[in-house]
Amino acid sequence: MSDSTNLPAGSLSSSAKKLLAVIVQQAEHGTLRSKAPGVATLPEIHEACGLDPEPMQVLLRELVDAGRIQIEGEYPFEELRPLGTPVGE
Repeated sequence: MSDSTNLPAGSLSSSAKKLLAVIVQQAEHGTLRSKAPGVATLPEIHEACGLDPEPMQVLLRELVDAGRIQIEGEYPFEELRPLGTPVGE
């Protein structure tokens, strides 16, 4: 995975941008119907992107630190909520 520590403040690594796109897609059109609108679940994201848990946690932390997502709930029932920032930025 890419090292996000050398990025300017507010920037995201390309891997984090890709993961954010998956989170937004799953929040809008995910397969799990018993969840709240605008939320992606961790199992959906794992299934959609295929990342191993440890690298995914690093990227999720990058997205949280950048203010791009909010994580609610406790493992393994975490819900990921995109925070309205365009994915490409």
